[in-house]
Amino acid sequence: MLFLFRGRYGPAVRAVAGALLLGAGIAIHGGAILAGIGAVLLVWGAVGAFGSLRTRRQAQTGANGRMP
Repeated sequence: MLFLFRGRYGPAVRAVAGALLLGAGIAIHGGAILAGIGAVLLVWGAVGAFGSLRTRRQAQTGANGRMP
């Protein structure tokens, strides 16, 4: 499943997996480790999504610094 964390949709997959683990960790009694891993994956996915969005926007700017 680790191959899903790479590529174009990697941040989205990390965020979805994190949300699922966070929900399971909250629902299961004693699932604090699942909730912790889910929270980390959720934050990692959000940071990755914002980073790729920023990279995409910088690639679209022209030579004069304006958006096309």
